Amino acid sequence: MWNLTKEAKKRFQTCNLLPIHESDGDWESEFEYAKEEGIDLTKRLAEDLEMVKEELLTVLPSRFIPFVEDGTLNQPTLPKSVREDYLQWMRECDKEFEEILATAYENTKSTIPYLSENVQEVFNDSLHDSIIERIERENQNLHIFLNAEGGFTNKTIIHFIFKDVLREESDEPLQIGQWFIYNELKKTDKGFAFRVLLDCPDSEWTIEAQNIDASYYYRPVNYAKLRDERRIMDKSIEEYIQELNKDQHQQYFFITPDANITISGFKDSAPFVNLEVGEIQLKDQKLILSLNQNSFEYDLKEQSFIHFIYTDIYEDPYAQFNIAVPIDELEQAVFSDDLDYQVRAWNTMYSNPEETKDIVNRIFMKMDVTEENEMMLSIYLNHFNKHKVLTENVLSKFATLIDE
Repeated sequence: MWNLTKEAKKRFQTCNLLPIHESDGDWESEFEYAKEEGIDLTKRLAEDLEMVKEELLTVLPSRFIPFVEDGTLNQPTLPKSVREDYLQWMRECDKEFEEILATAYENTKSTIPYLSENVQEVFNDSLHDSIIERIERENQNLHIFLNAEGGFTNKTIIHFIFKDVLREESDEPLQIGQWFIYNELKKTDKGFAFRVLLDCPDSEWTIEAQNIDASYYYRPVNYAKLRDERRIMDKSIEEYIQELNKDQHQQYFFITPDANITISGFKDSAPFVNLEVGEIQLKDQKLILSLNQNSFEYDLKEQSFIHFIYTDIYEDPYAQFNIAVPIDELEQAVFSDDLDYQVRAWNTMYSNPEETKDIVNRIFMKMDVTEENEMMLSIYLNHFNKHKVLTENVLSKFATLIDE
């Protein structure tokens, strides 16, 4: 019996099709903003309701139907008691799905100790928002390569191997480009079962195999820095390769949407890498990979050659920000012009709220809220307030930024 189902996900999404404001003050603020922007908010809200009406009625309790029919369910004229009832119903729907996800997580957590360390390492992070990049079937084995770069893990490529597949079920064929949304793993009498709810297109996929293994790869540390600075296309291949960590224990791989090949060495000139198998040519801003009598072509106008280089060791590109600032330098660091020094100071205080509380309060009393620092101040103020280290003066000064 699975906890995760496509139907449960659909119900959760449908219950949240028509959010409404919780208070009169929120409604007043939205109408004031709409007036300033020249928006007919009443008309837009009516259109929003009409757009989701048919689907919403499939899950909506009967007591709310009259307010759908008269068009007031998402209007400020909705009676307060009905508004509160509707909001409570939405919260209960959310809680119901959260409990499903929590149970699915516990199932996964209790199953992974039976699998290899690599699989355990993969499931220590979330697979949410990973994208299927390659699917390969080999006898009774299934290989799935996920691109997790935009997800919730520091791993970039995850390679799942489902060994000796026993069964596979899906309401839609598994496709390259689909997104992992939610997943659940179970131990079975014959092996392991894995269920995934996917998006684009929306589908439910389940596989049972005698065993599951995995491998994973990271971006080199210099790639991550270039990506965040949006300078990847500006970096020369020669310089990039020179900056790679050539530690003898670190292995590099050439990974494309069609192949995963170990790099046996680097060169100073084109094609810049030696592969254990296959050959590379660079021609007319194209990368041509010849492998096992097959040829694959990639356009280098939109992605750099360095995009295809991965490694098996994770290096934190921002490890320097975790280097603690000496306590007697914290105040100086926060107000310095050196951004890295500032970040290190805040991280030091964030990790040591009790030890640094006097300095923290002194710093906050010297700071004023600006459009640029408002969000940052809110995060830090609420963190330090949670640890109960803020003085009454600081709490009063920043009352509007501190959660109740």
